[in-house]
Amino acid sequence: MNIILLVGISIFAGTLLGKGFQVLKIPQVSGYIVVGLLMGTSFLGLWQPETIERLTTLTSLVLGLIGFMLGAELQVSVFKNRGRSIYSILFCQGLMTFFLVVFLVYLVTRKLYLGILLGAIATATDPASTVDVLWENKARGPLASTLMAIVALDDVLALIIYAFGLIVAKAMIIHAEFSFDLLLHALKEIGTAVLIGSLSGFLLLNLLKFIKDRKRILPFAFGVIALTVGLALAFKIDVILSTMLAGVILVNKAPQESGEMFDAIKKFMPPLYVLFFVLVGARLNIAIVFGSGATLVLLALIFGRSLGKFVGSYLGGVIGQASSNVKKYVGLGLFPQAGVAIGMAISIGHNLSHLGPESEQIGLTIINLAVASTFVFQIIGPPCVKLAVVKAGETGRDVTEEDIIDSYKVSDVVNQKVPIIREDYPLDAIVELVKSSDADQFCVVDSAKKLLGLISIGDLRSVLLEQELDLNILILARDIAVPVANAVRADCPLNEAIHIFNRKNIDILPVVDDDISNELVGMIHYRTIMSTIQKEVLRRRGNI
Repeated sequence: MNIILLVGISIFAGTLLGKGFQVLKIPQVSGYIVVGLLMGTSFLGLWQPETIERLTTLTSLVLGLIGFMLGAELQVSVFKNRGRSIYSILFCQGLMTFFLVVFLVYLVTRKLYLGILLGAIATATDPASTVDVLWENKARGPLASTLMAIVALDDVLALIIYAFGLIVAKAMIIHAEFSFDLLLHALKEIGTAVLIGSLSGFLLLNLLKFIKDRKRILPFAFGVIALTVGLALAFKIDVILSTMLAGVILVNKAPQESGEMFDAIKKFMPPLYVLFFVLVGARLNIAIVFGSGATLVLLALIFGRSLGKFVGSYLGGVIGQASSNVKKYVGLGLFPQAGVAIGMAISIGHNLSHLGPESEQIGLTIINLAVASTFVFQIIGPPCVKLAVVKAGETGRDVTEEDIIDSYKVSDVVNQKVPIIREDYPLDAIVELVKSSDADQFCVVDSAKKLLGLISIGDLRSVLLEQELDLNILILARDIAVPVANAVRADCPLNEAIHIFNRKNIDILPVVDDDISNELVGMIHYRTIMSTIQKEVLRRRGNI
């Protein structure tokens, strides 16, 4: 089967099952991974390891986009308000996870080097599925922002622990003296990632000033992110860290102007997200994991990581004086694990493969254990993230004006208490009605309340000037009413009405019951609607 067909099946089936999982109140990402497992070598065998390797560049690009969007969440104000708790939680959960996994794996295997390597892998948290669940549930608040910050910074901590751990483990395996060359190399990688990410961020910042055609925002942004990912791969440095720095610079230097760029990328990413997680599931080979006798090690890894993340996060929250919801639930939001952990495992396998057949087998075992634990955490992790933000009461708060408009109908915002002019009203009665009202447009209806037209103050002024010329003419409302060019039904989606307002450049629209009876229901006013929408956005975000 050709790779394009595989990609198409993966995205289609992943989206379909993800939607099914969502109906069952399970995060969509779990459905994507199940599709990958079914299509991988464990079952149907459609995705083979060598085929997955051919898409490594694409998955790296997705990781880069994820890193960039994570950077968008790291505004300086977040760290000013909750900086202490973020760092205390970050270090406590990372170090406790590492030491617990080392201890439990050593109890099972009596191989300290295996515990150290698996402990280093266990510290990594997957930002992609965490962010996906937060976006899916429109989560906003102290817990959501804390999770965003921690999963963004967790890769850096994981890389440092990994660097130390690999030095110690390799020395144990080959019975050699410790060397700090690898540590220095890892620190050099982090420095290079910071440099590349910073340059990319300032490049995007300057591009924003010159992009007049807003349709070109996405191509420019995507191009710079791809360039950043390419440089990161060329220098063999962390992709997420590089693109994250670009996002951080952009959102802090131009918070208002960059919003459109981040929104464009967010809308572009869903198919790539689906494929990314399908490939995570496809990597798992169940036969190798259970056939190698590593089941107890896998259980020790899963239990140690779960306990370390949960208890370490709570302890960090206590030390950092975080809010009650953050202390209780942030650990649940740190269970997901994917790309970085698998990347570390593959890197360990590559490093150990040069040390002989026995070390190569250790590396292969570590890769499969990492993929197996990643699969487990990607199944249980997203529901735990959702549970955390639900318990904290932060779902449905990260809304935009477009979200509110899309959820409303015209009937939700119609003003039914509008001044109405009967078709048989004489001119003097119309004038008296206008004097007692603040409106500037009036609906004219017949005896059955059928909308006949509109009378504006400008129309009335023109008629009064003509009336002074000939006082003998009897003028009724139906004589001066202007036929309605635009009217909307009460059951019409509000976004259609907004489209009419913008396209026709008008401020008021009459609302009718249906197209047949054309019975007047009321009026909608563009400025009033937008004011209502803005207040609703603030209310849902918890700002009022």
